[in-house]
Formats: sequence, structure tokens, C-alpha cells
Amino acid sequence: MAAEITMPQLGLTMTEGTVSQWLKHEGDIVKKGDELVEIETDKISNIVEAHEDGVLLKIVAQEGESLPVKALLGYIGQPGEQIGAAASAAAVPDSAKSMAAPALREAPVQKIAAGGWVPATPYARKLARDGGLDLTLVTGTGYNGRVIGSDVADCKTAATVRISPTAAKVAADLGIDPAAIQTAGRIMKADVLQSAGIAAAAVAAVPQVTASPVSVVPAHGEKLKGMRKVIAQRLGEGWRNTPHVHHTVEINMTEAAALRGKFIAMDRKFSFTDLIIKAMCKVLEEYRNANDSLDGAYIIHNPEINMGVAVAIDGGLIVPVIKNANQLGLMDIHQKVGELARKAREHTLSPDELSGGTCTISNLGMYGCDHFTPIVNPPEAAILGVCRTVEKAVVIDHQIVIAPMMNAVLGYDHRIIDGATAGLVTSRLREYLENPLLLL
Repeated sequence: MAAEITMPQLGLTMTEGTVSQWLKHEGDIVKKGDELVEIETDKISNIVEAHEDGVLLKIVAQEGESLPVKALLGYIGQPGEQIGAAASAAAVPDSAKSMAAPALREAPVQKIAAGGWVPATPYARKLARDGGLDLTLVTGTGYNGRVIGSDVADCKTAATVRISPTAAKVAADLGIDPAAIQTAGRIMKADVLQSAGIAAAAVAAVPQVTASPVSVVPAHGEKLKGMRKVIAQRLGEGWRNTPHVHHTVEINMTEAAALRGKFIAMDRKFSFTDLIIKAMCKVLEEYRNANDSLDGAYIIHNPEINMGVAVAIDGGLIVPVIKNANQLGLMDIHQKVGELARKAREHTLSPDELSGGTCTISNLGMYGCDHFTPIVNPPEAAILGVCRTVEKAVVIDHQIVIAPMMNAVLGYDHRIIDGATAGLVTSRLREYLENPLLLL
């Protein structure tokens, strides 16, 4: 009997995944452990592997399609095996079909203006666009309230109102319920104004929306997909939604380099990154609101300090998380960073190792970087950018000396962290790194 390939759950919060790319074609022979299809979520890109030997009999979910967890993606079976029509049609599990249809937004927790930007999957946007449904009227059931494809489909079924985005905005501005407007077909702006009793002359005064030009694929263009697409979405959302401020502090690494040399002499090697993680954890213990996160209208006071460490891999960037990093010693941090970096490059990180971060460190020093402004990784409040250590002429005790100096850049969400607090954080970080024995 043919075995189903289903959408995996790559974390406790995952409700939906998008088929990024099929790595096998229908009719291909597959072995247990072969890579079948690439799945992407809000956080990661992952590979679904074959659980048995056989042939990829049928592909049900197409590339670019977003589906709920446990939804049918395809079938593996024996050569020549037939798939029943009923089974082939079961692309969505019964549990997903039986979910209650999302209601129209009447009093959403986070107010979104009609026609405004709504976090949604590409597939959900396509469904809404094709059906003439304003996404601000749909309640998202995805991660952090994100609108997914099934939300749009269920909302179109539950609500018979078909209204253009412009009409929806005008209706919201005038306080009119679109469901109360009687018209044949899709509700347009003129229908809303007529329902409000506004004269036809006023219709002309309402700005018209010009259709966007059809995008043309560049001759040498490559479709944004997989990990690159996830990075673009996550960092794009972070930059749009987070009021960033950056503080730069210059740190004398003389004592840190001396301490590292002593450890190396004892065959106990650690990197500057390890030491900076240890120092940042100590700072976050003292200034706890720099470890907070924002969830809608609420500031979350995270009890744990979970440090994300940005790791460059082929095709992108990934941020594994060291859980309870403040409870680890320097050499424990060194071991954990090495383990997570290795897993990141081997693509073997678990969903738990990629979630739950409360602060992130990004070190570009090995690339000769003297200054950069890192983007905060939402919902975190802060990220520390680490630059290269370079010998400079500096004044110490009225004497010009040569010292290894390093720039550290704190990027932070100004909704959570004030400038004074950020200044205290960077000053304390400098104090720890210039006096590293305080960390031991």
C-alpha cells in the first residue's frame, strides 16, 4: 500500500509549511533517507526525507503551496502501484478541515487599518487577491497571528462578502459594515459611498488606486526561495516593524587577549566570541529589560537568557540558540558554540535549537568588518554586532600606546529599550571585556 508523505511539524508553534522545492520527480526511484522535498516555515527551511524504499508515485502539493501540518504532500509506493482517487484527493487532513472557520475581524487585539499591511503567507495573499478578500478582515491562526491559506479559504466560505481593498478601506473609514451593503457581485467603492448616502460628486473626490504594473522577471533573475526567502521575510518584517537604534562602543581587548593566551597555554582554547557571549550574558543579568521581547501590546519579561549566535552557512544565515547561556561557564559556552555551528553547517539542527532566543550576537570580525548595524531578530529586543580587533594608537594614562581595539555595536528595539539603558549595557560590556577576570 502506498505510503503518504505529509507536512511535518518542525516545532511546537508550527501550524503551516510551504512547499519550497521538490527534489525528486514523479516516477523517480527513492531510497530510505533520500531527500524528497524542501519545506520552509517562518523560521527555518528543512528537508523531508523518504521513510522507505520505493517510487515517488504522485506529487500532490505543488511548489509554492502552503499547507497545514499533516497535510498530504505526495505518495511513495511500489512501481506500477495505483493510488485510489479518494486517497489522492485527500490533500488536507480531516483535523484541518474540521477546524472552525475564522471569523471576520470585529475587535482584533492588534488593530490593523483596512488596506494596511497584514502578516500573511504568499499563498494566503494569492487566495485573498484572487477572491477579492481584504486580508485585514481575516483572523490569522498561524504563528504570531499570521494569516495562512486555510484562514483565507475558510473566511471566504464563512463570509459571503466580496469587496475590493479600496472599498474595504472606505467602509472602515465610514464605519459601515460591508455585510449590510446590498449589491450584485463584488462590492466596489461606489457601492460603499452610495450606502453611506454620499453624493456622486463625492465619489470623484475619493483618490483612485492605480493598478500596479505587472512585474517582469529579469533576464538573469533567480526566484527567491528556500532559506533565502525565509531570511528575506523575517529580516524584512523585523526592519519594517522595529524602530532600530544602534550604539557603538570601542573596547580595549588587551586583557582579553592575555587571558586567552593563558588558557591556550593550558590547552583550554576559547574564542573572543565565546568570551563576548559570556560577558553579554552577565550584562543581561544586570539589565533584564534588555532581555525582554515584545508580543503585540505586551512586553514579555523573559526569565531565561537564551543567546542566539549567527552562523554563516552555504546559501544563507542561521541563528542557533544556546539555552540558559548565563548558567554556562566559559569553556561550556565554547563547546556549545562549536557544536551548534557544526550542526548548522551540516543542516542537522533541531527546531528547538533554532527557537526561543532572547538576544543575538553576530560576529563579522573574521571578515575584516570595522562597523555594521545588525538588524534585531524579532521578537527579541537587542542584537550585538561584533567587529574585528585591530591594533590602534590609543591614549592610556596620558601615554600613546598600541592596543588591540574592537568595535561592538548594540542594535535595539527603542519600544523596549531606552537610550540610557542601552548606554549602560554597552558600558558594562566594555568593563567586563576590559577586565575579563570578572567573568570567571
